[in-house]
This record gives sequence, C-alpha cells and structure tokens, in this order.
Amino acid sequence: MASTIADNPPRTGALIQPGSQAGSQAQARQAPQFPPPNRPRRFGIALRITLGLSVMALLVVLIGGVSISSFRLFRAEVTALSTTTLPEVIASADLHGSLQKLVAKLPRLAAANTTPERRSIYDGLVTELESMQFLVTRMRGLMKEGGHEEGERNGNVRLLEQTRSTLLILAATVADLNAEVTRQIEYGDRQAEAARELSRLAASIETMPGTGAWAVRVGALMTRAAGATQLDHLSRLKGEARAAERTLADLARLSANTPDPTGQMMSTVQEELFSLLVAPGGLFHSAIDRLQARNRAQALTAQARVLVETVERSTRTLNDSIRAQSAQRTDALVELIAERSRTVMMLAGASIILAVGVYFIFRHFLSSRLVAMNQAVLARLSASHERPGRQRSDGTAPPVPGVKEPVPVDGDDEITDIGASIRYFIDEIDRRQQALAENERRFRDLVEGSIQGIIIHRDFHPLYANDSFAAMLGLTVAEVMALPSLLALVPAEERNGLIDNYDRLLDGGSTPRRRIRACRPDGGSLWVELTGRRVDWMDGPAIQAVVVDVTREVEAENALRQSRDAAERALCELKATQASLIQAEKMASLGQLVAGVAHEVNTPIGITITGASQLQSLIGELSDRHAASALRKSDFERFLSDSMEMANLILSNSTRAANLVQSFKLVAVDQSSDERRAFLLRDYIDELLRSLHPTYKSRTALTISVDCPVDLELDGYPGALSQILTNLIMNALIHALHPEQPGSIAISALPCDGDMVELSVADDGNGIAPEVLPKIFDPFFTTRRGSGGSGLGLHIVYNLVTGRLHGTIGVESRPGHGTRFTLRFPRITDAA
Repeated sequence: MASTIADNPPRTGALIQPGSQAGSQAQARQAPQFPPPNRPRRFGIALRITLGLSVMALLVVLIGGVSISSFRLFRAEVTALSTTTLPEVIASADLHGSLQKLVAKLPRLAAANTTPERRSIYDGLVTELESMQFLVTRMRGLMKEGGHEEGERNGNVRLLEQTRSTLLILAATVADLNAEVTRQIEYGDRQAEAARELSRLAASIETMPGTGAWAVRVGALMTRAAGATQLDHLSRLKGEARAAERTLADLARLSANTPDPTGQMMSTVQEELFSLLVAPGGLFHSAIDRLQARNRAQALTAQARVLVETVERSTRTLNDSIRAQSAQRTDALVELIAERSRTVMMLAGASIILAVGVYFIFRHFLSSRLVAMNQAVLARLSASHERPGRQRSDGTAPPVPGVKEPVPVDGDDEITDIGASIRYFIDEIDRRQQALAENERRFRDLVEGSIQGIIIHRDFHPLYANDSFAAMLGLTVAEVMALPSLLALVPAEERNGLIDNYDRLLDGGSTPRRRIRACRPDGGSLWVELTGRRVDWMDGPAIQAVVVDVTREVEAENALRQSRDAAERALCELKATQASLIQAEKMASLGQLVAGVAHEVNTPIGITITGASQLQSLIGELSDRHAASALRKSDFERFLSDSMEMANLILSNSTRAANLVQSFKLVAVDQSSDERRAFLLRDYIDELLRSLHPTYKSRTALTISVDCPVDLELDGYPGALSQILTNLIMNALIHALHPEQPGSIAISALPCDGDMVELSVADDGNGIAPEVLPKIFDPFFTTRRGSGGSGLGLHIVYNLVTGRLHGTIGVESRPGHGTRFTLRFPRITDAA
C-alpha cells in the first residue's frame, strides 16, 4: 500500500527452523562426499607463489626502508622549520610590525591635547612595548631550542639583547614623555581657566563707573596678557610676566590714591588681576609651565625617535639573518628530497621489471588454468538456470538439461584439488536449492498467517496481499487484487508523498515510518502505520509494504494533545498575568518616587516665590522714591543689600529644586525606558539616592554610605540598575530597619575578575530567617501579605540581574546580624 520503509522484515533463511533429526540424517546421507585430498607436491603452486612473492616482498621492504628513512629525515627537517625557523621568521616580522605601530603612535602622544586622548595613546604604546618585549623573549627561547650554528646563534642573541635593552630604555622614555604631556595638558587647562576668569573680570570692569584711565590700562594689560600667553619663546614670555607685575604695581598705586568706594573696587579688581595673571597658578605661570613641559616633551620625542631607529636597525639585521638561515635550511631540505626521490624511483623501476616477470610466470602456470576452470563453472551454472529451447543473448544454443559440463581436473598440483572441490560444491548447491524451495513454501505459509497486513505492489497496482491486509479494509484478497490502484484507499493530500516515497525506494533509498489516514471502500476510515522496502517480484522490482492498524493509538494521542494544549494556554495566561503584575509593581515604585520628590520640591519653590515677591516689593518701593525725587544714598544702599540677599535666597532654592528635578528626571526616565548608554556608577548612585531621599528623610537615625571608585564607568542599562538599587534599598527600609532605631545601609562597588563589576547592598537590620532565605526570589512570596506586600520586588531584582545585566545575584543573612545582597555583572553589558 504505502511505499515507506523502516525496519526490513527478516530474511527467509532467518525464519526457517531446522527440520527434525531424522530429516537432517537423511539429508546427510544424500549429500555428496568430499573428495579426499591429493598427495603433497614437491614444487606446487603454493611454493611457486611463495618464492615469487618473497622476492617482491624483499624489494618492497627495501623500498619501504629507504622511504621510511627519507621520511624521518624529511620530518626532522620539517619539524625544525615549523618549530624553530618559521616561528622565528613570524616573530621577527611581528616585531617589525609592532615597531612600525610604535613609530606611528609616538608623534600622536606628543600632540595629544586632552587627557582621554593622551591616556588612550599611552596605553597603546605600553601595549606595543610589552608585545615587543614578549616577542624578543620568545625569539630568545626559540634560538636556544633551535639547531643553529654556534656563531649564528651568538650573533642573533647579541642582537636580541641589544634590542631588549633598547626597548627598556625606550619604555622609560615613553613614560617620561607621557608625564610631560600630562603636565602640558594640565597647565593648558589651568591657562584656559585663568583666561576665562580674566574674560569674566573684563566684563565686570566695563560696568564700573568712574575708573577712567585706570580701566583703559587694565584693559590694555589684559589684552597684552592674552597675547603674551600665545608666545612660544620662553624668555619673552617671562619678560611679559615681569612687565605685567610692574603694571599691576602701578595700578595698585593708582587705586590706593583713588577715594572710596571707587578706590576700594579698583583695589579689589587689582588683587584679582594679580591672582589671575602673575600669582602661582595664574595665567603667566601656567603658560610658562606649559611651554617648559612642551619643550621637554619635544626633547623626549626626539630621544624616542633615536631609540626607535636603533631598535629598527637591530630588528632589520636580525630579520635578515633569520631569513638567510631559513633559506639555507629550505635548500638543504629540497636537495634531500631530490636525492631520496631518485633512489626510490630506481628501486620502483626494479620492482616493475620484477612484477612483469612474475606476471608472465603466474599466467603460464596459474591463471590460464584458472580461466578454463572458471568457464566450465559458468557453463555449468547457466545450464542449471536457463530454460530448454531458448537461445542465449549471444545466439549460441543453451546446454542440454541434465547434461553437466565437466570441470577440468587435469594436472598434478593444487589447481587439480580446487577443481575437485568445485565439483563437490556444485553438487552441494544443487542439493541446497531443493531445500531452499521447501523453505520458501514454509515462509509463504508464515506470511499468509501474519497478523500484520502485507501488500506487494508495482506502481500501486497490487501484486500480492495477505488475509490480514484484506480484513483491515473489509475486503477479500480477491477484491484487493481487483483494485485498479491502491492510491484510491488514501486521501488526495497524501498521494504525492506516497508517490515520492515509492520513487525513493525504487532508487535504493530509505524512508521513515509513515502514519496516514486510510479509507475503506465502504466509506469508513482508519489510521495505519506503513513501512516498506524494495523487493524483486515476478521478474521486476516492486515494493513490499507492512501495514499496521493504529487507529486506537491515534485517538489516544489526539486526546492527550488536546489536554496538553489546554495546559499550555493556561500557562501562557499565567505568564501574562505575572508580567502585568511585575509592570504594575515597577510603576508603583516609580509613583512613590514621584510623590516623594514632589513633596521635597515644594519647600524650595515656596521659598523662591516668597523671595521673588519680596524683591518685587523692594523694587516698587525704590521706584516710588525715585519718582518722588526722595531717593537717598542710604536708601539705595539698603535696597542693594536687601536685593542681593533676596537674589541669593532665590538662586540657592532654585538650584536646590533644579537639582532635585534633574536627579528625579534621570532616575525616572531610566526606570521607564530601556535606553542603553555609558555612565559613571558613583555619580549615578548619588543621583539615585538624591531622588530617593524624600522617602527616608524622616529617619534621622538612618545612614547610607557609598563606597565606589569615582572613575568606574559602566556601559549598559541604567534603568535596570536603578530599579535594582531602588528595590533593594526600599526592601531594607521596609523589612530590615526599624524607623525609630539607628540603622545603616552600605552600598559598595568595585571592579573584579577582568571586566566584571561586584556591587553589594548591605544593612545591619533584622536579617532573614533560614527557612525564608531560599524563597525570597520566588514570585509572589512575601512575609507582609496582609500589609500591602506583593512579593514581586526581589523577583524583579533577580530577573533584571540575570536577564538584562547578564549577571548573578547572591544573598547572605543571619537573623539579627543584617543582610547583604551581592551582584556580579559585566562592566559592558551585551545587547539585549
């Protein structure tokens, strides 16, 4: 029926049980007797073959010995090339390449203008120097292990030692250069800061009344100072600094002779000018220090170039020496291969000549007689298989049935014994063919009585069917054989697959066990399982299929599948509910944060509004006095004093409110989005604590400490980290620490294990009971079920740490001794 196949049915011989003992004895009596062996020969076929093969084997052993010896020499040379010479060449090339990278990076270090740029270039230079030191050490080890001549090895070792010592000096020079560039950048930053302060002071001088010529000299001094700091000549710059000192002294005398309050303001400006221009750390000192650092950096750069040229000469000489040694070894290996190849070719030629001689001897004494014997055997076999009266394909008449062509047994050697043995085996084959026919009859009876349906078809036209297959369809065997095509018993959608399987089986392939729905001629249906294989039936290929009724199994599987689908739908609904609860928990946490920050911002905003209204009242009162021409100097001075106090009050409270809003904005945006960015961990923790401060400011006995490197930078998801820290801190405030008792929370972070970060949040509160500790990360588990606890806080923390941050989280706690949560995650988080 179907053309699929799985396990082939057992062969005929495997199903035939041996007959009774009496039958076996009768067959033994009918079996032909094996002819007795002939007497031994003095110089038979075996001795001739042994002699010829011994000579050939001797020559083959000789060729093999030469080949193995050559192979060992070749392997030794190739091993030397691959383990010493080739690594030396590669290491030398890598050393030269690293040197070129070093040459390219040195000018960039001297020209660096910012600290990150300088640090990046210096780290690259240090890496290249360390790589070159490693390559030198590796080449030294390779030269000790290699088989170089003593003179060549000593010369290369001296070059390596010279290179190593020069690299050490170069490393120290690069370190000094890095220090000078660092000073240059630092002094440049100071100079820029002083210039900005000078610009600010110039703007304030323009608003000062009654300064006159003094203001003009101050402006000229500032202009000259700004131009002087751009000079590249150290002596001229120092001269400008001394001139500025003299000018400042003159300005001090002028301000001292000017009456107050203008004189007091001029004196204040002169002192600030002195601090910005000529005092230690001022504009001129910073410019001088920067110019000196730059000159030292240029000198160190020139020294580094000289050292690099020395290393380049050494590496070039070493590279040329190693390449010359490699060429010598390669030439020696080529010469060895050519010499041994000639020897092997000569021995191979001798082997061919000997093989030709042995061939003609064997053909005369052995193969011609074997061919004659083979022809007689083939004629005997064809006579037993061909029908009488039919001609062969070559036009010759077939042998007469019952007439057996004799197998030649002439001669006096082993071939004669073989001929006699063949005669015996042919008679034995005739006897066993009769037994095989009997076994086939028994096998047919077994197949007819099988409880599995068996059908044999060609192009889906039935050729044979047993009773079980016919009963499965509700038909008789004759009705099955009368069917025009077995494809009428399967649905239309299954027919193409069955046709493909049929073609695959005929081509010698295999197909898996197949289960399909079949149709009975009476309109009923059933599920069947099919296996098949290719057989030879009635002078042609056909397909034998074994059909098993599996209707009950399919119905049971369908019921089981429906139960599984219902369970999966319930699980999906449960997961969706859990996700919505987790999101609601996150939004509730953010809502608490909003409420706390709003309450905290109200106070500075109220003070700001009060100060602004008071300032408006002062300005109105001053305007009325001015309109009435009753404005006195004391009134104006009191207005200035009160206005400055109100402005300072407004500025300080506005700044406080802005900082709170900024911190809340940073934390709230991060918690409500999945944005990825780089951030400094210490600054972010401070911003988070500032936004959380309204939630715990009433706890005066609570202390929160942070121990984290200032420069520890993360590249990941700050929203996830904010949610984690918020939940852990709020968990400690709610469950561990009593509001009226002293308590502390310690947050610490440090880099560890390469590019990992360890972050811990510890408190000295109540701790967690041992029976509760294994369950704290389970969803919906809480010890405050009746007090508003949802049991999702630590579950959210666990999911964010292990999922978003790709890290791990652990907890240590003892009742009465506090709790510590420890997080480990990569500093650079992989993309979600």
